[in-house]
Amino acid sequence: MNDQDDALNDDALNIVWVADNESLSSWCHYWAELPVIAVDTEFIRRTTYFPITGLIQISEGDKAVLIDPLSIDEWEPLRSLMVNPSVMKVFHACSEDLDVFDRLLGVLPTPFYDTQIGEAYASAQWSLSYVKLIHEYLQIEVAKDETRSDWTQRPLTDAQKRYAALDVVYLAKVYPMQVARLQEKDMLEWVLEDCESLKWQYQMNSDPEQNWDGIKTAWRLSPAGLTLLRLLFIWRDGQARKENVPKGQILKDRTLWSLAKTLPTHHKAVSEAEELTGRQHRLYGEVILEQVALVNELSPDEYQLPLEVPLPSQAGELTKSIKAFVREKAEALNIAPEAMMKRKLLDPLVRHLFDGTDVDWQNPAITGWRRDVIVDPVLEKFKKS
Repeated sequence: MNDQDDALNDDALNIVWVADNESLSSWCHYWAELPVIAVDTEFIRRTTYFPITGLIQISEGDKAVLIDPLSIDEWEPLRSLMVNPSVMKVFHACSEDLDVFDRLLGVLPTPFYDTQIGEAYASAQWSLSYVKLIHEYLQIEVAKDETRSDWTQRPLTDAQKRYAALDVVYLAKVYPMQVARLQEKDMLEWVLEDCESLKWQYQMNSDPEQNWDGIKTAWRLSPAGLTLLRLLFIWRDGQARKENVPKGQILKDRTLWSLAKTLPTHHKAVSEAEELTGRQHRLYGEVILEQVALVNELSPDEYQLPLEVPLPSQAGELTKSIKAFVREKAEALNIAPEAMMKRKLLDPLVRHLFDGTDVDWQNPAITGWRRDVIVDPVLEKFKKS
């Protein structure tokens, strides 16, 4: 450890263990009066659909409060804190933390700030790890030797507690430093927009009604096959939630696609689906046949509309040209090109320019600062003459 880390040795590091409802409520009242708190979670999800929360860490930069979710059953104070509009919740790479709070509290932190997103604008470093972030700002080497710990065991070791505590103490110290850099570049609002967009994307990804068509090569299926794919995808998500197992344990994506392609009407045909195990057939074969029967009862005008086919190879040059244009813009602004335009934004713009497909202006990743700075310039520069 260097001199800065010595300042947070085991004697100086103020760790508070919270394992009862009354203590949690008291701390939440304290945090509710602060403008900023750093937040992190530790969880496991190896064999379950939902994350099993092992620990929640919160710090204002001085005390590291470790909240034991295995001992607490009254979450309203923390729920209120997480949606308190006056308290900024600071995370690093928070997509999985959003899932933890959604499951545990039924809310998503609001407002929140992600330092990984922020660093893409502060120093043009994309998807920077927590270890590198702390070194960037504090010149401290963070050990990550407890990353794979079982956070549901009790008692936690002193090493686990220290590891978890430093995650939020350091994050609270980095946040104002990063914000200062962003304010100098006049890009803080850009980061906050992207954090809101991340929350929107999380909600879309969590809704099987919205993401069923993301299965690879789904566009190859017939309208009837697409209809079955959608029904099976939504059913699988509900079944995985009910059993609290990974979705692939119910049926793999490849199995769903195979069933949608063949539309089996009897058990022998079901058993021939790709990567379907005997156990899955026994448990879910009847459900699969019921879903096929539902599709077969529909008229063609009730089928799912065909999906967009991949753009032809001729669009490749357009894609390369737009990427180069984006890279130039990003370099001029000293931000990460991936932050300026992600693939999910690039593809619809290329499609719009290539064949006139409408742009989804409801997507928050395509509006706000990004529309003025890069989307409209791309459309203007590359529109067909």
